[in-house]
Parts: sequence; structure tokens; C-alpha cells
Amino acid sequence: MQNLKEMRVKKRRSFFLKGAWIKKLLIETAIFILLSIIVVSSITPESYNIKVGDIAPSDIKSPKEAVNNIATKKLQEEAAAKVYKKYSLDMSITKNVENKTKQVFEICYEIRSQTDMNAEAKLNLLREKVPLELTEESYNTLLSSDLEDLKKLENYLQNVIKELMSAGIKEDGIDKAKALVIAQIRTFKTTHDLRSLGEDIALTVIKPNMVYDKISTEKAKLEAINSVEPVKISKGEIIVQKGHKITKEQYDLLKDLGLLAEGRITKLTVSLGGISFALLLQLLGIIYIYQFCRDIFKSRELLTLVGLIMIVILMLAKGVAHLSGYLIPVAAGSILIAILLNPQVAILINLIIAVLVGLITGNNYYYTVVALIGGTIAVFSVSRVSQRSDLTRAGLFVAAANMVTIANLGIMLGKTLVEVLQQSVWGIINGIFSAVLAIGFLPYLEYAFGITSSVKLLELSNPNYPLLKRLLVEAPGTYHHSIIVGNLAEAAAEAVGGEPLLARAGAFYHDIGKLKRPYFFIENQLTDENPHDKISPSLSSLIIISHVKDGLEIAKKYKLPRVIQNIIAQHHGTTLLNYFFNKALNQEANNNPSVNEKSFTYQGPKPQTKEAAIVMLADCVEATVRSMGKLTKGKIEGMVRKIIRDRLNEGQLDECDLTLKDLDKIARVFSKVLSGIFHTRIEYSDELSKIEGGKLHGDSNTKQQQHKK
Repeated sequence: MQNLKEMRVKKRRSFFLKGAWIKKLLIETAIFILLSIIVVSSITPESYNIKVGDIAPSDIKSPKEAVNNIATKKLQEEAAAKVYKKYSLDMSITKNVENKTKQVFEICYEIRSQTDMNAEAKLNLLREKVPLELTEESYNTLLSSDLEDLKKLENYLQNVIKELMSAGIKEDGIDKAKALVIAQIRTFKTTHDLRSLGEDIALTVIKPNMVYDKISTEKAKLEAINSVEPVKISKGEIIVQKGHKITKEQYDLLKDLGLLAEGRITKLTVSLGGISFALLLQLLGIIYIYQFCRDIFKSRELLTLVGLIMIVILMLAKGVAHLSGYLIPVAAGSILIAILLNPQVAILINLIIAVLVGLITGNNYYYTVVALIGGTIAVFSVSRVSQRSDLTRAGLFVAAANMVTIANLGIMLGKTLVEVLQQSVWGIINGIFSAVLAIGFLPYLEYAFGITSSVKLLELSNPNYPLLKRLLVEAPGTYHHSIIVGNLAEAAAEAVGGEPLLARAGAFYHDIGKLKRPYFFIENQLTDENPHDKISPSLSSLIIISHVKDGLEIAKKYKLPRVIQNIIAQHHGTTLLNYFFNKALNQEANNNPSVNEKSFTYQGPKPQTKEAAIVMLADCVEATVRSMGKLTKGKIEGMVRKIIRDRLNEGQLDECDLTLKDLDKIARVFSKVLSGIFHTRIEYSDELSKIEGGKLHGDSNTKQQQHKK
């Protein structure tokens, strides 16, 4: 039978566990769907079912800032066409031409020197050996001209050809080169036949020696293309006006921008890419939270809170991006998550939102840089909030960070001073706007998700809070005691790495249950008359113990946070009211030897957190030290350590995560603070001493302080 019950319990637990996972999955799915809708709607523009020659049904505007590839390509082609072909001088061709010219005359001189040959034989040999195809007249002139005149022609011709070839001759400039050499030869003073010979040789040997350099030409064209500034299209710029015919160029541009209905496949691909990217970022966030912030991962409410803040910021981004991407209040989300959850998660979510901002603003990742830096500064600014003005200060820090970042980006991008100043103003407004949003949303998110932020704790610690004012008026002794306990708890929590604000606020409200019957507690008794002297120890114990339950009822009535209620419930743990228990034992020794110890024991639970344990110790220490006689630092520290040791031995600290090292730090802090409060005072006159030691400090105090708790 017992095994059957255990199986049912396990099945029930398994069902609820599965149910919790299903709910988390539904939450994350909803967040994913909303993220995808925001991303896809931002990156997929409206499409038009039109073709070349159609009349535009409305003004067709560019959905994003982009480059007009068609116009840019046209300008690049024009720039490349203006580049002249590059040539390089080939000296081997020049040398070859000079050698051929020289060779003609050397062969001529050699044949002319032959004495055993007749004129006909010499002419035939000359035709055979000369490497050029000259005219018949030129061959005859070579053999019949005066030798001296022929040598003068050779020298002159060599100089002319050398000078011309050195200047370089292109393929398309050969005719001009030949005309130039003919003109120069005709100025040479010699016979007509020799000038004709010179022209014939020159026109035959001259060749283009400027070779086309393809590599240099292509390099020059590439430089010309790269020098062309891209033709940019601004976001919202009209591409086709309503009522105008669509040209081929406009059609191609619309196609490039993905504005044509025929590009549905492209649009689907873009949408799938956006959805995949949103899923990737969401998985990154979930894995990080699972690995490093398991308490947040286990809470459906906190996961919902993270998703809600992301969605709200991204929706605001879509709303204000048309003014300027630098106005998007990403830092507001960082501030809220840092205060409501923790700074580590805030840094990650800030990164994710910043990347998505760049995506939904037309891939302008300058906005991402500003959002990333501003949001990170915001997290640093609120990681230790000690007063409400810290939120305002965080906004100013974000404004300054935005301004510096935007100015640096503007300088790097070569923007004008006016543009830099204008965009910097948006950054400043962003910082202030983020702080205002965070301050405005914070109380609603706290209430909706049951989170107690540091700002809420600051409000609760304000002496003007209604419940504290009531405690001051109706139970002034308890109020004063709670203030001192709060100071002790705050200092101790800070020393051991706890939450000082939570410890202080918890201490301020730990005894609010005494409001129901304030005069049954010694610190609120203004006379020597003690109501406990007129009732039984068991009834006194019931009244004293009930202040915990009464405190919880008052806390719920005033809607104090759950963490404060936990401290109220745990600040006595399961300790025993020794004074009344011993009194009951003495009174009932003869009539009823068995006194139920449970009737004199607090119901607990024991402290579950550092802060609850610290409040327990501070409460007991303050009451005990106040009841002591003449105090010294040594006596205070000895008593403090004794109380902490007793609570440790009783097992009251077994369920919290305080270490022995922490307890030593707490003892030292308590001793230091209490020594400052209960320091040795100067001696007053006899009359004043009588007043001070009168009714307000009767003999009953010392005895009754021991059972106050």
C-alpha cells in the first residue's frame, strides 16, 4: 500500500514537472514568435507587382539606405572607358631596328669593295644579302653613290631613327612616325637619289616599339573604378514617383532592393534568415541563463520578464528609428534587467538587443555600437543602487557615453561637425529617455512579477513609509530597536557579500507584529508596570510568539514584498523563550510537572538566507547588549560572540549559507557598530542623572530584556 502511494506521488511530481517544462516552452515559443515578427517585418520590404513601362500606382520609396548599384556601375564603366591604354617601351625592338639599318650599309660597303665582280653580280649579291625589301632604285643608289656621301647618309639616318625610336612609336602612331622621318630626311642636304634611299630604308625598318601593357592598363582601370563614389539611396527616398512610367533602370533598381513581387523566393529566403537569426540569439540567451543563472531559468515569471523587456524595447526601436537609430532606448532595458534580475543577464540581453537593433534598422550597425556601449555603461551605473537618484545619474552616464561614441564614429566616417553635433544630441536625449522609461516601468514590473528591486527596498527603508510611521507612533521603542538592528544588519550583510538593502529593510519590519499589542514588549513600556506579571507564562509566551504571525498579517495587509515577509517569519527561527519557559517550570513544579516545551518555542522556519540569519543575530545582539550594565568594547565583543555561538550550537543557522568565516566577520562588525552606539558617556549632574535613571530606565528593564525575544 505504501509503495502504491509513493508511485502516485512520483507520477504526480513527474506530471507537474512536465507541465512546468511545457509552460516554459510555451513562453519561449511566444517570445520567439514575437521576435521573429519584429525582425522579419523590419528586413522584408513591401513588394510591387509591376514591370517596365507600367505606371507606378504610388510613390515607391527605398525601404532602407542602400547603394544604387546600377547607377554606380554606369559611372564605373564611364571612368574605366576614360583610362588610356598603357604602353611600355621595348628596347629590343629599338635595337633590332638600329642593327638592321647598320647592317644594310655594312653589306653595301663590303660588296662595293669586291674588285673581282662586275656591276651586275654586285647588284644581285646586294639584293640577296640585304635583309630589307628595297626598291630597285635604292639598290642601284647603294652601289653607285659616292662613298663619302653614302656614309654621311648612314650617320644621319642612324641619328634620325634612334631619336624617333627612343621617343616611342605606338601601333596607331606608325604612320605619323614615318611621315616625321620622311620630313626630316628631306631636310638632309644631299642628292635626290640618296634622300630617296634614306626614305626607303627608314620606312622599311621602322616598327612600333611601344608594346601594350595589359596589366598596367587593367590596374589603372581598377583604380578608376574604385575612385568612383557609390551612388547612395537614402531610406525613404522616392525611386519612382506616382503616375510615372517605370524605366528599365528603375525596374532593375527595384529588383535589387527586393521590391518586386517576382522576387518572392528572395523574400522568403530573407524571412527565413531573419527567423533563424532570431532563434540563434534566443538560444544563446537561454543557454547562458541556464548555465550561469539557474534560479532565473527555473522561474517562468522571470523568463517572461526578460522576454517582455526585449520585445518592448525592440517595438520602441521600430517606433523611434524613423527619427534616428541613435534614439533607441536600449539602455532602458539594460537598467531594468540589472535592477530586477542581475547585471550579468543585463549585459547579455543588452548585447542581443543591440545586434537586433542593427538588423531592424537596415543593417546599420553603427546603431549597434552605440546601443552596446550605452547599455553596458547603464548596467555598470546601476549595479550598486543605493538611492533613487542613482537611476537619474545612470541616465546621465548613458547620455555621456552615447555622445562620445557617436562623436567618435562621426569623426571616423568623415562627417561634418554639424552632423556630428546633431547626432550627438540624439544620443544625449537617448540617455535621459532611457532613465525616464526605466523609472516609469520599474514599479509596474515589480508589482506584476513580484520582484523586490533595490529601488523598492529603498522606498521601504524611507522613514516616511506609512508602516514605519505607524511603528514610530504606536511602538516607539520597537521602532528605535528596529532602526539599530537595521544598521547592524546592513553593515554585516555588506561585510559577508549579502544584500545590504534587503537586510536593512528586513530589519526595519521584522518586529511590526508588535503593533498589535505594543505594551506587552518591554521596549514600549513607559512605566514600571509589566502586564506579563498579571498573566500566566504560557499566555505571555503565546503573546510574544504571536508577534511573528501578527507581523506576517500586517505585512500582507501593507503588501510588503515576499522577501521581507520571509525575514519576518524566520527572524526567530525555532528558538525557545527561556525566561517564560523557566518561569512556567517553577510555577507548575508542584501542580503540573510536565510543561509542553513547544508552547514556548517559535514555529520557525529557521533562517533560509544570509539576510534573514543576520537579522536574527542582530535582533538578539542589540536587545542583549542594551540590557547589559556598564559596557566596554571587550564586554560587547564577548557577548556578541557568545550569542552567535549559541545560535550556531542550537542549529538555527543550519539552513542558511553563512560560513564560520562569515560569522567571524559579522561578530567583528556587530562589535564595532555597537561600541559606537553604546560608548562611554560623560558624567551628568546628580539631578540630571536622577531624571535619566528614573521611570524610563527602571530596574525591570534589565530583567525583562532577557525575555523580550
